[in-house]
Amino acid sequence: MLYFISMKLIEPRNLKGFRDYLPEEQIARSKMIETIKKVFELFGFEPLETPVLEYEDILAGKYGEEGEKLMYRFKDQGQRDVAMRYDLTVPLARVVAQYQNELPRPFKRYQIAPVWRAENTQKGRYREFYQCDVDVVGPNVGLADAECIAMVSKILRQLGIKKFKVKVNNRKILNAIMATAGLSPEKVLVGIRTIDKIEKIGAKAVAEELENVLGMKKNEAESLIRLASTKVPDVGALKTFINKYILRDAQGQQGFSELNKVFMALEEFGVKDTEIDLSLARGLDYYTSTIFETVITENTESRRFGSVASGGRYDKLVNLFIGKDLPAVGISIGIDRLFAAMQELGLVKKGNVVDVLVLNLEPALEQEYIGLVRDLREAGINSEAYYENADLKKQFAFAEKKNIPFAVLFGTEEKSKNEVTVRDLKTRKQQTFKIKNFVKELEKLLKE
Repeated sequence: MLYFISMKLIEPRNLKGFRDYLPEEQIARSKMIETIKKVFELFGFEPLETPVLEYEDILAGKYGEEGEKLMYRFKDQGQRDVAMRYDLTVPLARVVAQYQNELPRPFKRYQIAPVWRAENTQKGRYREFYQCDVDVVGPNVGLADAECIAMVSKILRQLGIKKFKVKVNNRKILNAIMATAGLSPEKVLVGIRTIDKIEKIGAKAVAEELENVLGMKKNEAESLIRLASTKVPDVGALKTFINKYILRDAQGQQGFSELNKVFMALEEFGVKDTEIDLSLARGLDYYTSTIFETVITENTESRRFGSVASGGRYDKLVNLFIGKDLPAVGISIGIDRLFAAMQELGLVKKGNVVDVLVLNLEPALEQEYIGLVRDLREAGINSEAYYENADLKKQFAFAEKKNIPFAVLFGTEEKSKNEVTVRDLKTRKQQTFKIKNFVKELEKLLKE
């Protein structure tokens, strides 16, 4: 005799900042990712996979104070200090160091994978989210930086996004601005992280933070914000700015020279959706030169999602593993944020995986239904048979919910005539074909 112990039902729920993607949404996401992958490979990037877990010391100390707070870390069963990857860039640096004698140089890779950050959640921003990264390890500043920007520009256009801006800056120029404002070298990184918040919390709040955290006087903080907020429409205006405000700073001059190389290459690539933004800081500590962020500007709502693709140059990151600098630049696309923005813009269309549903009209014909779906699959047509005999209305509703475009009807009458009826579920039109020809006829219909 079996005895069942009464148990309290478990409430089905997600952790805060984590979410499920049901098939309808995941189909659309997968198609978006496939478009991105094709552009990555069009530009010569190859795929790479790295583990979810790394030793903690591999990841720690690379992302700044805020990143350290947001990293998921713990001891595993072997009492080793481990952490879940915070981004895909530091694991890449570890790979380059570990396999430096096996990888081609320059090394061009892409990786599409989830990362984890214990941050406050908001629309389009989660604690588990996907990044699409491309990185080039080896070349100096210039063409590779521009290629990353050109690639993102092409991806957004192929996804149907017409209005966007890629904001570009150089950390060396930003360092020079900090020095001009009177910040000592040990305070520069904190100043950069603070300036990076201008768009998020506003100039007034940033000024207050500069005063409270860095001890700047009110007029000094306001002066720094004015410098960083100076509008420079093109490289020529940037040169004027450099000469006027930070002429004596060698870093500023070098940053201008590097940014000039990037924009010359962008011009050759035909990329025009860019602007120089001197307040752009990119808060992560490892950036050394070119930095960029991409914002969709289709409408006010799309701007709310913030940067959908960002990155920059990190020439000293690999040094932490091999003891010498190795030039590198990359850009990361935030899949979840980009997808949410596309939904807001109406660019996410209902997709489907299954193209044909073989309806179950009569229990006695089950073997024939198996044969029909087998023939469809052998021809490479995504198809399924409805498992059980059910009301026809119910079967059509099932097909509609899965956005299946065609249904195959085969009953006693069709069997007697050796025929198959195919219904277009969008137009409701039906056509009848001989069984021996119906697969080829369906292939034609699917191509129309």
